[in-house]
Amino acid sequence: MALNERQRAAVRHPFRWLFSAEPELPGEIPRRELACYTLGLTGQNQLYGMVGSKFFHFCTNVLMIPDITVGKMTGAITVFDALNDPVAGALIDNHRFKDGRKLLPWIKITSPFIAALAFLLFADWGLPSAGMKVFYCVAVYVMWDALYSFQDAALWGMTAAISPVSGQRARATQWADIGTFFGGLLPGLLMPMLSGDGAFGLNQRQVYLIFAAVLCLGGGCLVLAAMGMSERVRSVPTPADTPREKLRGVAHNIGSLRNNYVLLLFLASEILKSCSPNVNDIYIFQQMTYTVWGKVLHATVLVTILGALAGLPGSAIKFAATKIAGRMGGMKRVLLIAGFTELAVRVVQFAVGIHTLPRLILVYVVDIVSGLPNGIKNIAMRAMISDSVEYVEWKTGERTEGITMSIRNLMSKLSGAIQKFIQGYCLRFLQYDPRLVERNLPQNAHFHKWVWSVFKLGPALGLALSLIPLLLLKYPDSLKRSVEEDMAQRREAAGEAAAEQVEV
Repeated sequence: MALNERQRAAVRHPFRWLFSAEPELPGEIPRRELACYTLGLTGQNQLYGMVGSKFFHFCTNVLMIPDITVGKMTGAITVFDALNDPVAGALIDNHRFKDGRKLLPWIKITSPFIAALAFLLFADWGLPSAGMKVFYCVAVYVMWDALYSFQDAALWGMTAAISPVSGQRARATQWADIGTFFGGLLPGLLMPMLSGDGAFGLNQRQVYLIFAAVLCLGGGCLVLAAMGMSERVRSVPTPADTPREKLRGVAHNIGSLRNNYVLLLFLASEILKSCSPNVNDIYIFQQMTYTVWGKVLHATVLVTILGALAGLPGSAIKFAATKIAGRMGGMKRVLLIAGFTELAVRVVQFAVGIHTLPRLILVYVVDIVSGLPNGIKNIAMRAMISDSVEYVEWKTGERTEGITMSIRNLMSKLSGAIQKFIQGYCLRFLQYDPRLVERNLPQNAHFHKWVWSVFKLGPALGLALSLIPLLLLKYPDSLKRSVEEDMAQRREAAGEAAAEQVEV
């Protein structure tokens, strides 16, 4: 197939093409901004992936805090901080910096502190009691997560503020999700290093400290690449001169959520999805081994390799997500297909099991099936949330990037908190003993009997419940086009009015 001129230019000079500051067509977002956004999300998600997926295991296996206590601690502080997200989002919506920007300066202000606090979460100071360890973890985590609320709302709010055109917002969301994917890969490399007998002569404490330095501090620096973006859609907040008026403005923005039914249905879906038994995969594979061509390999190594290979097809289609979604019948259709496919795949994987190497491989081969629609699931959800900002402005006259994206953050935190609460009790039910890992001894028979069921079938329950709100979701393309056309006319009229005032 012959390449067009743009494709030939991309092949000849890929970096020059990727970081071009000029849009290819009028109204398009320059590729340099999309590249900066992708790099920023890569940095943010390698940091968040380290904290979000590894902190629980660090507390049980390095700090040796009892599993029930860890579940309650991580669940409680996540719920507490999730309640701060709407406040952070409302404050963002009610504030403008001197240059008129609303979102990007928050990324610059918060990123260094977020990186440092994330690193401190994985420092073992040898505190003498479990109570002191819990106090330290709670104090650092609350500070980290409170700042993260501002950064995340601002960073993802750019999917709505970067363009007034829905197709360009979807394009920005697509590249943001690609950055999220690449950022999430790096924390996964940690699991093979935490095998039962350690790796490279390092114990779990040392491994965590090294990865925290690379992923948390490095990710905190990389997220600043997002400062290369532009806020094209701006609005002026209602003036608030007194603390009481500012407080009313915050309360008003939080109350405006009732107008965003798309966001509320997504919130309900995520909460229902989290209400199910679950356990992290590292608890299953950390002490398992398989024989490959006469050599004994840790399951963590094999799972990391197989997971990466199985994820390649789903990752590849991210680059064509918007086109695929159009052919599948829209973003909502993508979400439903992804949900039902994952549900079916989990049942099949449970039946296959992981008792032998061929079965383990088959589990990941089957995973490719659910990975295809799930590869663009997050893009679909985030694109619809970005469109909902435009819908709320069309309905109320107010833009709510901050509060909208903070609620998306709240979705993640609330569902994560519920999962952590439940995971602590699941580990207690499974009679998991972290001390056996350091001694390289196997877990009990009860653990091995039930852990696969909890891991595969437990989340299937929440997944089935999460599909109910998605079935109720209605935001057809016809309404989206009407909203976009009407808003374009309003902005044009507002621009003409502002020009007349200047002339007068």
